[in-house]
Amino acid sequence: MISAIVTMIVVLWIFFSPMGLLKYYQIRKELNEVQAANQELSESNEKLRAEIDKLKNDPAFLEELARKEYGLIKKNEIIFQFTNKQKR
Repeated sequence: MISAIVTMIVVLWIFFSPMGLLKYYQIRKELNEVQAANQELSESNEKLRAEIDKLKNDPAFLEELARKEYGLIKKNEIIFQFTNKQKR
């Protein structure tokens, strides 16, 4: 009888102590989430580094960006803009 109570106390201590299995699984889950977020940030950083490299070294990319983002045109170039008119 006493050994069963002692065994139950030990088992409860293993699961619910401050350094028990439940805390371990909680910390492990948090670690996995942080590692996944870190991986996403690393991929995002790599894309940004590639874009910075293109901005510094690729005139065609810079021209495309200037045309797309700022509506810039070359000298003697004409831009035609068409709007969709709906029939009534």
